[in-house]
Amino acid sequence: MIQHKFFINLDKDIHRAEKFIGKDFIRWRATPREEVSKELDERMRSMYNFPRQSHLARCGCFHSHTSLLLHIIENRLNNVLVCEDDAVEVNPLPSDYPDGGITYVGGFIHASKMMDNKVPDVTLKKGINFISGYRVLMTLSYIIPKWEIAKELLDYIDARPRFSAIDIMYGNHGVLQYLNYPASFIEEGVQSTIHKKTKRSNELYQWVKF
Repeated sequence: MIQHKFFINLDKDIHRAEKFIGKDFIRWRATPREEVSKELDERMRSMYNFPRQSHLARCGCFHSHTSLLLHIIENRLNNVLVCEDDAVEVNPLPSDYPDGGITYVGGFIHASKMMDNKVPDVTLKKGINFISGYRVLMTLSYIIPKWEIAKELLDYIDARPRFSAIDIMYGNHGVLQYLNYPASFIEEGVQSTIHKKTKRSNELYQWVKF
């Protein structure tokens, strides 16, 4: 059973925080571009044609999630739900889920190899599904059942000489991963704070136009 709920939110995005009020969520301050450290800036990978401001926003998103992981570890928090502030709840959260890895409750399915853009043929059953042969992208919403899982993730991330976007690093780690179907959260149809896009995730874990 989920005991702690966090939503990650930039100071300027007050309107995005409104839907979490009164729902037992704790606001976790997101890291803005202006506060990204030189070290993180240099260690983060981005394609050569990725806009500078988008690169810094990616760094900020990365730091927002990893700083929350550290908070979970330092306070030994279990059964933690993490949401980004553009997550909209559309289905109930699972009351029971595996305690040996991450359970995604939002996002979209992608091929295991990042350069493969062919949508995997995946059959999902209602409830908990073990992720194998594909990955879930976006850190829109996920459950960390034990603080030790957060430590595994953060230790792995800290040991890398270079960083990728946080959702990619979660998938690369190898920690057991699951998804609850249908998704509890979909992505609100608002513009991303990282870069412009025309698609969002839905409750079927698909990446669709909006």
